[in-house]
Amino acid sequence: MTSCSKVYDLHINTTQEVLVVDGMVTNKTDAYHVSLTYAVPFNSSEKGTPVSGANVYVTDNLANSYKFNERITGDYVSDSLQFTGQAGHTYQLHIATTDGAEYESDPQKMFPEVRPDNVYAEFDNEEVLSGVTGLKVNTHGADILIDITNQSDTFPRFRITSNLVTQYYYYETISIDIHTKYIFEFYCWQTINANTNIDMTGGEYFLNSASIKKFPVCFLDDNNNIWAVIYDCKVNMADTTGTALAAGYQSYEINNRILYLNQYTISNDTYLYYKSLNEQMQSEGKLFDPVASQLAANIKCISDPEKKAIGFFEASAVSCSEYVVDFRNLNNSEPSLIKTTYILPPEADGCQINRLGIGSIHHNIPLFWIF
Repeated sequence: MTSCSKVYDLHINTTQEVLVVDGMVTNKTDAYHVSLTYAVPFNSSEKGTPVSGANVYVTDNLANSYKFNERITGDYVSDSLQFTGQAGHTYQLHIATTDGAEYESDPQKMFPEVRPDNVYAEFDNEEVLSGVTGLKVNTHGADILIDITNQSDTFPRFRITSNLVTQYYYYETISIDIHTKYIFEFYCWQTINANTNIDMTGGEYFLNSASIKKFPVCFLDDNNNIWAVIYDCKVNMADTTGTALAAGYQSYEINNRILYLNQYTISNDTYLYYKSLNEQMQSEGKLFDPVASQLAANIKCISDPEKKAIGFFEASAVSCSEYVVDFRNLNNSEPSLIKTTYILPPEADGCQINRLGIGSIHHNIPLFWIF
């Protein structure tokens, strides 16, 4: 067989700077972030250029204005003591860059927070990527499911994120000198995004707005071991405390699994944006797969309508919950999910070292740790 091809020279204007905006406010008392970068040219291997020196603020429908200050280049942060989003209010993002361009988002109404009625697990098998080999393997584990009962005339849409913190523990006896030895406990953890897709309740729930049943949030494997960081102990001789230093990887027995769920109540605009984003993430390179230009951005340049901007500003109320996932002690022949206090780790991956000993005053155990 024979074939021929003709190279198509795609002429693209790469001289125009396109602002990329990523920002969100919630009802959670926290410092909110707005990230500003300039998009990279088509087929470029470079990273986006952070936008520094911009004037960034958010207004609401009550004529309040909240300033976002630049902490690091391109990252603008609100004051958590001055600004916390409230359900029922409408928020709008405003940006003025150093070149005189002014941008604003569409107004975004924050809908009330809604919590799941029931969170539970059911055994299942799923094809997942191996953390060791990077290959797809058929793994036994459990689907995490939620039920939500409607309390209003119209059923809202939700976006759900899930993070899994896996705890592992070990201890070592370390010689300080020929006469002195101490036992150091290593409280270590590793965080992963439990679902790389964007979980959203979709349009099918508007047909029957009574409730959502068995909505799949994520899948967790039930392996007993985890491939995780080895930490060495650097001893401070002044007070014999230990500092953890990463020193490679090995397999550890899992001490506990902690699942963090964040359920955002989202507007219709936000739903359409994430729906488009999710379709792109799941595309397989087919002819009619969506392209980046089709994302439903809500940022526009008001000083020059010809100037392009992409990205999204979101205002969503969020409910946060935390569960211990137990594959050993079953509930009605299914894995147990035990609700516990919502305490986040100080960082995504880490280790805190505690020295044991008679009369020891060191108690460096993570606040979020589940025993």
